[in-house]
Amino acid sequence: MKKIKALLKQLKKGAKAGSEEAPEGYCPNCWGTQEYSGKFYEAAKNYDADVDTKNPKVGWVQEYANKHLSGIALKHESDEVVCGTCKVRYSAK
Repeated sequence: MKKIKALLKQLKKGAKAGSEEAPEGYCPNCWGTQEYSGKFYEAAKNYDADVDTKNPKVGWVQEYANKHLSGIALKHESDEVVCGTCKVRYSAK
């Protein structure tokens, strides 16, 4: 659920398609390289999501994340976080 909240937070910030900044918990390398940012924002636009409501419908976000973004979610290993797809390691903050 934490990753879903990160995606919704990204939408609420008003970030646009092609944004260089990856949502918290996702690999920035894969987010930009695979152009997930544009695909995610296009899906949100097509769904006509209203992320400013107090009770947003998160079902479609969770389904999209499970289908497309679960592979680029960062996993904790000792004092680092690692992307399962590209194997890039980042220091945990």
